[in-house]
Amino acid sequence: MDVSGRKELISTATRTGTNARLWVQGEWKNIPVLRVQVSALVLNIDNRRFSAERQLFEQQLGHSLDPENSEEDALSVEAILLDSDLALDGGRVVGKEGKDYMALRQDWQRRKQETPFWIRSDGTVRNGNRRLAMLRRLQREEGSEGYEYVEAVVLDDLGINELAIFEMEQREQLTEDYKVRYTDINLLLAIKAAAEDKDIDWYDPESIANVAGELQHVMRNNPGYAIVQLYAIKYMDAYLEDLREAGRYDKLIGQIERFRDVGRIMRTVESDDPDRAPAMLDVLFGAVSSGLTHLEIRRIRRLFNDDRDEFDRVIESIRNAEEQSEKSPEGQGLREPELVNDESEDPDETDGTPEPPGPVVTNYPKDEVKGIFDDAFDRHESAQVKDVLKVVKEINNRLDALINAGTDRLGPALAVDETSALRDAVDAMSAWFEEYKASLK
Repeated sequence: MDVSGRKELISTATRTGTNARLWVQGEWKNIPVLRVQVSALVLNIDNRRFSAERQLFEQQLGHSLDPENSEEDALSVEAILLDSDLALDGGRVVGKEGKDYMALRQDWQRRKQETPFWIRSDGTVRNGNRRLAMLRRLQREEGSEGYEYVEAVVLDDLGINELAIFEMEQREQLTEDYKVRYTDINLLLAIKAAAEDKDIDWYDPESIANVAGELQHVMRNNPGYAIVQLYAIKYMDAYLEDLREAGRYDKLIGQIERFRDVGRIMRTVESDDPDRAPAMLDVLFGAVSSGLTHLEIRRIRRLFNDDRDEFDRVIESIRNAEEQSEKSPEGQGLREPELVNDESEDPDETDGTPEPPGPVVTNYPKDEVKGIFDDAFDRHESAQVKDVLKVVKEINNRLDALINAGTDRLGPALAVDETSALRDAVDAMSAWFEEYKASLK
């Protein structure tokens, strides 16, 4: 159905005799509810609930999704809204029906419609896209009987602009009581859009704090929580720019826990030791690219606070490793991620689910840089232990695991040590032993 046909059906829709009470520009308004044909409605491609996934699949498809004019694209958008384990199948996005979809479907079949859709006069749905997608699927599977109409309010009748509608959506969709949470990346992108509508200055801590206060009503009424999200956004953008992937948020699906901790650390360092902030940012971006978990990233702050000499060694080692990789003609970039169920809304929430792997940066010395961090963490942790005997026993146990009879891994590794790095490490260990050998007599 074209736009004129949808507008005609909506303009002639009958009233239900009830009103919806909506908070609009600082006051409650009672808006007449209409009985609208489902066929008059169209999915909103600008829905922020799936911004990153849409971007990812549009890149793979090579065209923008257009559910209004393409049935294949409409089915793709339905899958993105409703399903899990998404993938491309030919020219369409497909997935598996998950528990959230089944819960939505069963609730509708049991209780019918709870709240009206928000729509524009041309049929574009501004709030209710998942329900519309679900109804269209039900119509195909079970027939249209019982699913022909929905209740809706027309936002054009409110006489408000797009910014006011956006703010209504923020309050409706970002508060804690919405039925299905945004995935983390889309939550942050919605917050980013709201912050930029408030003219945030990402380089001014006072501006970030002020905007966090203005947006706290859509983030648990907690300005501290809001600040964490804004700093995560700031450094997510900086990371993408550093890799010449500006705006490709779809490539950071599953990475938000890491950037929350990057933001926390950078906020502190920028305030307390601004001269060291650029070096810290280099280290943190190296941590993300090498796949450190967000809990390992937190250890970098402890290392920075406890041992600046060790931290400086880490900086130099990472920069050397990165410099060598950048000499390759292929250059660096971010690969498209595997889609994950990225639904941890609380930066401190742990439910036992393994953290998604880090982003895949092409031509990045991931293993080497991760080894630099592992060595630094090990030295830092050992330095904090006061019991010398305990440390020596740990060293002995590790060596025993390498050279125990029947399981010698050290000898074969030395035989193929092309870089001599392992041999150098064994030589250093031997020198330490010789130095203290006299003390054993």
